[in-house]
This record gives sequence, structure tokens and C-alpha cells, in this order.
Amino acid sequence: MKETLEAHPAQVELAKRFSSVTLLGPPMGEKLVRLVAHLFSPEEAELARHLPAYYPRPLLKIAQKAGRRPEEIEPLLEALARRRVIYGGARGYSLLPLIPGMFEYMLMDGRDSDWHRQYARLLTDLFSTGYVRNYNTRSLPAVRNIPVQSVIENQSRVLDADRMEEMIDRHQIMAVLKVCQCRQSLHFLGHECKRSSPQDGCLVFGSFARDTEAGGNGRLVSKPEMRAIVAERWEKKLVFLTGNVAPASPNAICTCCDCCCHFLETVNHYQGKALVAASHFLARVDETLCNHCGKCAPVCNTYAHTFADKKHAFDVQKCIGCGVCLGSCKPQAIAMVENPAYRPPAQGFGRLGLRLFPGGVLSALQARRAK
Repeated sequence: MKETLEAHPAQVELAKRFSSVTLLGPPMGEKLVRLVAHLFSPEEAELARHLPAYYPRPLLKIAQKAGRRPEEIEPLLEALARRRVIYGGARGYSLLPLIPGMFEYMLMDGRDSDWHRQYARLLTDLFSTGYVRNYNTRSLPAVRNIPVQSVIENQSRVLDADRMEEMIDRHQIMAVLKVCQCRQSLHFLGHECKRSSPQDGCLVFGSFARDTEAGGNGRLVSKPEMRAIVAERWEKKLVFLTGNVAPASPNAICTCCDCCCHFLETVNHYQGKALVAASHFLARVDETLCNHCGKCAPVCNTYAHTFADKKHAFDVQKCIGCGVCLGSCKPQAIAMVENPAYRPPAQGFGRLGLRLFPGGVLSALQARRAK
């Protein structure tokens, strides 16, 4: 409580802004204030209160709203943008949600400093409260899994959207981020990933890839390079999670692990399965073939396979259809079967937004928070 009491009133007011459901924020509290006070000095917080959420506003309009001269506030805004605690670009400046948003934007270029390490500690502490559970009360399938290609190619009916190769074929420009932000942040705290490394950054396609390279956040790769990277990530038993849009759309793929990834943490512990689209395939276990070796359990990133008292158990409700477990099953007791709940991805993010938010969702969340 001591740190909260020492926070400047402007930092407290900005924390209230970040706590809004519009920014997918946590409830107002000590941990949030502590994080905001680390990110923004009192003078910066006073100015940041006047920034719009998401959509950038030009310098002149921000100055008018803040009641200050443009030449006075521009250095402050530029300093915030360089630290990536706000968005800054040709269109102006804006606030980003703490996560997802600022977290990825700030860490994707791989910078490492004491300031970044303290940020990682504070953000992880806040996220571990599980506040994101409050946003997972209804199905919002914004994310889909791309399964291990080799385990689905022999199925009787495989849609192109299920194949990683389809995304590679559809794009001429692709890139790899310098780091995985989740693994990087936990690396700052002394945690080392059991499957991968911080350098295994997200895979980016189309206009997203151009922006990645232009912003110094990653490097462009060729199609053969991308295929090799994909094969290596699958070999590491990582889960491929991407926006729930068609392969031709610009997109990014996080290659996730259960020990570091905040999204998988949400899926596994904070009702985040509501954010994952129904996969085209699900695992099915033939118990008559299972020899209870337990080898599928440690490779499963969603704990659908468990092993206790020398006996295997499978919970299909936790399965996201990644297919990682098949390679570990020597008696071939696991098969992928079609999921009747599957729905093809949206054609682009605009269509996805209309599918996810037909109206009234944020109002309902605001009403629930007010109770």
C-alpha cells in the first residue's frame, strides 16, 4: 500500500483510465497503480490522460485537449513513444491496452534494461491476479489454432485454412519477430522456457511483416526460411495461435508454450477457451490401444492429456486440436477427428470484428464491473 499512497494523483487518474473495460483493463487497485507509476512519470501521466484509446490523434488536437502548447508537449509524447508505452506514428499518438497491446508493442524489439525487467515483474504480478477471467464470460473466438500439418494431411477432408503451408503460399512478404514477448518477459524474471527460447519470436505475414521490418522489430524471411522455422517450432512442441481470419489476410502467429505464454495461461487457468475458435479437428483417444505410457501428457500445452497413478486420462473439453500429442503416441492410440462445431475463419479482421462484437458487449462488461 505504501507505493500506492506515494503515487502522484495524475498517475492514479491514469491508472483509472487503464482500468476501463474499453482498454480491457483490470479493476482499479494497488498493483495497477504501481505499474502505471513505473511506466509514466507524474508529468507524463498528466499528459497521457488526454490521449485517445487505440486510434491516434494528431499532436495539435492532443495539445488542444490538454490545454497546452504543441511544442511543449511534443518532446514528452516522443519520449513516451520511444519507450513504447504509447503508440506514436505519422497519424499521431494513442494509448494502448496494457495487454494485449502495450506488452507486445514494448517488448517485441528485444530491448533489455533494468526498466524493462521491472516492467516485466509488475506486469506479470498484475496479470497473475487472473482479472482477464472477467472478459471471458461469453464466446469470442478471436484466435484460432493452426494444427501440426503432418497429422492432418491424411484426413479425408482438410480445409486450406488448416494448413500452415496455405498461409506461406498466400504471402510474398513474411517476417519473424526478434523475440517472443512472453518468453522474454519471464526470462527477465529468471524463468527459462522448458520448450523454446525468447529468440523464437512470432511469425508475421503480409503488411504486418512490412511494418515489423520497418519498425526494427524483426527480420524478413524467405518462404524456405519460414518453412524451416515452422518445422523447428513444431519439433519443439509449440502451439500455433493466430487471429481467426483466412490465410490470405495479414496476420501474426504466436508459437506458444504453456509455461510462458500469457494467452495459454488464460486458456488454461482463466476461462480463456472462450477466446479460441472451435478447431477443425480434435484429438480422440482409443483407450483399448493406450498403454498408459504417459508420454502425451508433458507435450500437451492445454493439459488435455494428464497422467497420474500410472494411468492416462484425456479431457476433450481442454483440447484445442493442435495435434502435438500424436507424435508422442507410439501405440497410435490418438487420432484426429473432425469437430462438428468448426466454423471457417473470417475473411479479414473487419469481418472478424463484426462477428465478435455485434453490439452491446462492452456495455454489458461495464455494467458488470459497476456492480
